[in-house]
This record gives sequence, C-alpha cells and structure tokens, in this order.
Amino acid sequence: MNMRASLPGLAVAAFLLTSVLPGAAALAQRPARAPATRDPGAAAAGTYKLDPDHTSVVVRVPHEGMSFSTFRFNVVSGTLNWNPGQLQSSKVDITVDPKSIATPVAGFGDQLSGERFLNSAKFPEVKFVSTAIRQTGPTSGEITGELTFLGQTKPLVIAAELVGAGSNMRGVSSIGFKGTAKFNRTDFGMRTMTPVVGDEVELVIDTQFNRQG
Repeated sequence: MNMRASLPGLAVAAFLLTSVLPGAAALAQRPARAPATRDPGAAAAGTYKLDPDHTSVVVRVPHEGMSFSTFRFNVVSGTLNWNPGQLQSSKVDITVDPKSIATPVAGFGDQLSGERFLNSAKFPEVKFVSTAIRQTGPTSGEITGELTFLGQTKPLVIAAELVGAGSNMRGVSSIGFKGTAKFNRTDFGMRTMTPVVGDEVELVIDTQFNRQG
C-alpha cells in the first residue's frame, strides 16, 4: 500500500466526516418548512425589512413606438410595517439609489445616472412612502403614496399583489409582493431624452420583506 498516495484521500475523508456530514445531518433534522401561502395572515404583524437579494426594481420606457427600453436599479432598501388584521393601517417605504441603474447597453447606465438625466450626485435617492392602503381583493390592493424623484414629490398609486407569505428557510416570517405603477418623467422635471423615447414610465417592483426581531 502506498501511504503517500493515500494521505490526500484520508484528508478528504476526514474533512467530510468532521464538516460536511454533520452539516448535512443537521439539515436533515431541521423541521420541514410549511409552503408559502397567499393568506396575508400567514405573515405575523410587525416591522419587516426589505430583502435586497430578493428584490427587483425595473422601469420600462417606450422606445420608437416599437419596443420598451428596460432599466434595473440594483441598490434598493425599505421597510414594511405589516398589520394583517388591519391592512389599511400597514405602511411601506422603499428607497432606490439612482446611481445603481443598469442597462443592457454598455456605458449607458453611467450616462443615465449623470447630471443630464437622473443627476444622482444632486439627488442620491428616489423614495416612495405610502400614505394609504386599500384592499381591492383577497390578495390585491392599491398603495397610495408619495414619490420623490429629482427633488420633486408627487402622488403615485401602486397596484400591489401578494405573491406569498409564511416562514422562510431560516424560520423568519416573510412576505412578498409584486407591484406596478405608471408616471410621466417630465412631470418631475426630466427633459425628453430624444423624440423617439416615450414620456410614460412603467414601474415594476418584485420584493420580499423579512420580519425583524
């Protein structure tokens, strides 16, 4: 038997026995997680924090009347004060870093975040703060609030839909929504980029919140 050749194999085996296998056993012993449900009451009342790893903020702008230019913001934060017993008393706020805009066109994100368009140096936040929530169906609602963009604050209504609620893999109460809204960028003082780019902006939000404490 070649002892030198067997030493690496023994080391790997020892690593598996002392590290990997106990971890796998612990996972196997973890209680099964109940699947998410579309019952708003499955998420306990309390303060929730937006999960940036499971959040997407996308805007779509008509291009040449034939397609949509799509942009994504990669830095997003926010909180949700959730009250499933009285949904109308729940509150949400979301903050977007305009400098984090990304596009499929190389270098275009830097142009958009610059002084000519989003002017992220002067206006480092785009913020939405809810002022009222109205339930429109078992899993849908309208979130009325104020959108602050380019230093101006104007009303905005988000059509929201509950995606799921329950406990995440860490056993933390979580809830997820999708939302859509539309506004005209020129209403906030953004000048028209080119004659072929539409004024109306379609906002699409997918997000998950995790309960704190």
